[in-house]
Amino acid sequence: MTGFYTDHYFSMGQAHFIGGKPCQDYSLSGVCGEAAFAIVSDGCSTGGQTDVGARVIALSTAEAIKRHLTFDREPFDERAVEKVNLWQKAVISGARSMLGLEEKDMLATCLHACLAANGGYVNLQGDGVLAIKNRAGRVFMSKFEWSDNIPFYPAYAERGLGGFVAAHRGDLNSIRLTEEIYIWDQGNFTFGGVKNFTLSEGMRGITIFLDASDVENNALTALFSDGIAQIDGMDWKNAVIEFLAFKNLAGEFAKRRMIRGIKDARKRGRGPIDDIAYAVIRAENSDRQAQTWLDS
Repeated sequence: MTGFYTDHYFSMGQAHFIGGKPCQDYSLSGVCGEAAFAIVSDGCSTGGQTDVGARVIALSTAEAIKRHLTFDREPFDERAVEKVNLWQKAVISGARSMLGLEEKDMLATCLHACLAANGGYVNLQGDGVLAIKNRAGRVFMSKFEWSDNIPFYPAYAERGLGGFVAAHRGDLNSIRLTEEIYIWDQGNFTFGGVKNFTLSEGMRGITIFLDASDVENNALTALFSDGIAQIDGMDWKNAVIEFLAFKNLAGEFAKRRMIRGIKDARKRGRGPIDDIAYAVIRAENSDRQAQTWLDS
């Protein structure tokens, strides 16, 4: 039987440190019953108190996952993801009102994953990076990026999407979101192609479903904010591999790895320019299997 372990961490980027801004990225992960979740939220740097907004969105998404998914019975399908996202939006609206926040304070992306033995999903509202490492040590990574650096934020749904659509030139069928895919195997990268999504598809959110065999065969599922692509002097693909190079899987394994990775990056340059966050779900079938992919 598959067992799950999670960890997460986030850190302020150089630009926000110099500019006296708070860290506007946030991440969260946990195990609930026989399933696990990971969440990353990235606040808009030109918004309001989006450090608060990112936390509200991540916490509301975690609560939605816990409330609405019966992991050992309910299949992971579009209806399950819709339940999570609807609850998320309701909490965002309520929290904004109760805390006296403005819409601009809630402008943050949300990338979240939920895994159980019978399957799982990854859902993207905005931008970010997904990386999956299988038990043979191969890493599949996708970078999602919106045109003109105008990502979708879940908070837009509260007031209607007219302004967002207009910012993307008003054509719901135009290609405005891309997924750039790479595969890493034994030290080498292979380009896996580009997938294009229309404005309408991007606003609905991009969901990748995993079946039971995927969960069994994948050792790590990691979510990153787009700060992973803004580390001085380091390509995003190499950064993903470095941040997944865990030497020890005990305790706060992701936190240790990110702290070490940031220290190494600052020796080479300025380190992360933008805020950076990630959350990781580790799936184990046995200690022997875990050690096999860790050593690869």
